Amino acid sequence: MAALPRLYEEAAALSGAVRGALGPRGGRAMVVRADGRAVLSRDGRLLLEALSLQPHTARVMAACACRHQSATGDGAKTFVLLLAAVLGAIRDGSPRRAVRALPSFERRVLDRAVARGLRPHLRSAFPAGGPGAELEPASLCALLAAHLRGRLGPAERRAVALLGCELCARCGARRHTELRVLCGRFAQLHAAVSGLPLGRSMVLPGVLLRRDFAAYCPAGGQLLAVLVTRCLRAALTAPGVECALSSERQHRAALRWCSGRTEAVMEHLRNNGVRLLLSGVKQHEEVIYYAKLHGVSVVECLSEEDVSLISEITGMSPYDPAGDSLQKEITEAAVVTFCQPLLLGSQRYVHIGFSSTGAFQPHCLVLCAPVDAVNEQHAAALHGAFTMLLQLFRAVDQQCGAEGESHNGASGVGSGYSPATETQVVTGHIAPGSSQVSEHQLGACRGETAAQSSDLALQGSRYPDHAPPASAPGPHSKEPNACSDGAGSAGTHKPQTQCECADGMDESHQRHPAVCSHRNDSTAVAGAATLCEHISVGKGPEEAGCGAAQSYPCSIIEAGSVLPVGGYFEILLHYYIQHYAKQVQQSAVTVISNVVADALLSIPKALYGTERNGFTKFYLRTTEALRRNEPLSVSEEGLESVYCKYQLVTSVLHCVTELLNIDLIIGVKRPLQKIEDNDSDDDF
Repeated sequence: MAALPRLYEEAAALSGAVRGALGPRGGRAMVVRADGRAVLSRDGRLLLEALSLQPHTARVMAACACRHQSATGDGAKTFVLLLAAVLGAIRDGSPRRAVRALPSFERRVLDRAVARGLRPHLRSAFPAGGPGAELEPASLCALLAAHLRGRLGPAERRAVALLGCELCARCGARRHTELRVLCGRFAQLHAAVSGLPLGRSMVLPGVLLRRDFAAYCPAGGQLLAVLVTRCLRAALTAPGVECALSSERQHRAALRWCSGRTEAVMEHLRNNGVRLLLSGVKQHEEVIYYAKLHGVSVVECLSEEDVSLISEITGMSPYDPAGDSLQKEITEAAVVTFCQPLLLGSQRYVHIGFSSTGAFQPHCLVLCAPVDAVNEQHAAALHGAFTMLLQLFRAVDQQCGAEGESHNGASGVGSGYSPATETQVVTGHIAPGSSQVSEHQLGACRGETAAQSSDLALQGSRYPDHAPPASAPGPHSKEPNACSDGAGSAGTHKPQTQCECADGMDESHQRHPAVCSHRNDSTAVAGAATLCEHISVGKGPEEAGCGAAQSYPCSIIEAGSVLPVGGYFEILLHYYIQHYAKQVQQSAVTVISNVVADALLSIPKALYGTERNGFTKFYLRTTEALRRNEPLSVSEEGLESVYCKYQLVTSVLHCVTELLNIDLIIGVKRPLQKIEDNDSDDDF
């Protein structure tokens, strides 16, 4: 096992390097690149990548933080701070014991704290659920503004946030499918112009191709365009075919045939109304000549990304005239509303307006900045913001099976999940409707039997520590008896008891023996109804589907869940982790729960570090509101994705597991020489 004090020192050094740039009150750090250029930046990934780290374990920490930011769009600085706090809290304890307790902590404490404790406080970025749910415009602006506050300076973030909102609105990228196109094709949907102020940035309709016309024939109104990926000049040979010419006369005749065939192809395009040829390869000079002759504009040498973008937007496949009789109608053509050259700074572009076949309306963003380095920061910040928005459509589900909970690793988020870590996170491009279906059938989810549901029916009682119960209603929940009666036919069925919770619900039986001894069908249904009501925040009893008998996956985090920025997620999770840790009877899980809960406070401490007693006032005000079951007072504008914050915590815990499981570090300064199998002892 790696030396824990040394690991903490390395993590503390990394956190010290990025702490000053954390949050809206953070400053900029000067990064000197390998080529000598100095860049002022607050981007955590850029700061970590610029450090010349010698220890191998420190490189692992920085790589984990950078991978997490690549997956979720943000969080590299917070990742390092939380990692240092966790390692510092367990350095005086038993590292191996902490590693063994981490899977149980995630399953028995962390997921409960998120699914039951945080849920009443969550908001939704979607005005309405369902498969076609889209981001609310106000939530979109609040999410972008909050994300950019930690990446850009105060003079820039507002302008860049407005540009991002305008680009999303023009492209129609407020749903998952359209936002995925904008995020995945952002490199082709924006252009950078140096030497101009940020205020000159704009959103233009259509697509900007980083090429110039090989042949330009102005044409007004709508026209047709075709996409090709091979040279249109007819060839005498083909792969595996040999052309034998016995004389110079035959050679000249063959060239005349190729030229005539090329002219016939361009004439065929012109007769079918095609006025624009988009080529992924360089065309022969004869193709350019006949294109000008027939009034067809040509853009050649397009990149594979540009060709893929055009195909995705228009839905057309590359046109291939080989073997065509030149009498058929061209069907692989797209409608173009305009086509013109455009000069941005010193770079020439081809500006094309496509008629999209889908809901995504192609628009491009022109980013202006005094120097290239600033432009790169603005583009990276916006791309990260769109990546973060894309995570809002993901949900974290917990599956129930006949033999207990299924534990699946989180896909593509964070860094290096240990095989020994039992994670029950199921992530993916899940529409909000699917997460709501899981809510509609909560009677038997999460492996909770009828006794567990009846245990939750006692949520109105006060605990000795004055903490709110596991399913205590928050400021956005409805009355607990909203679906206790009149639940319809669904409420008359007994919840299935085939799922057995793998995290040991016998603790609740010992805590409330009266519930276990007097358990019956009606009590179980009432308990399931209570759980449905408090998990389905903001929904009526009919929408929540109380008392359903079928077993469906239970959503730990719904798609679209957001919280106000400023440390609320960390304070809430700290509070509810401590609450649920008291219900666990294993000392190792309780210890690691307190470690993580205390480490979470390091993030709001860093955010409010510049204010006198700022963190203390914020912490006391928030926890007092939780104890009194009152709405939280929000002092700052902006929202943040709960999914991204949850993945940050789980990624840090998996990184800790990896670091503490290192037994030996082998440094190889030069590649090993390959030893041939046929070498014998006589050769040495």
